Amino acid sequence: MRSDSMKALVVYDSAFGNTEKIAKIIGESLDSPVKRAVDVKAEDLQALDVLIVGSPTQA
Repeated sequence: MRSDSMKALVVYDSAFGNTEKIAKIIGESLDSPVKRAVDVKAEDLQALDVLIVGSPTQA
């Protein structure tokens, strides 16, 4: 649960949808917006307290 004064953003890229699912769960938990990395603009990053970034892995 987020504090009223905390401004967070969850940014992700997802190859098969798994990272997207986790990003959305984190965003819901923090009551914060979730955006794909390609959709993030510089102004989205202004005055953030927390930036969470998720990316796919390849083994």
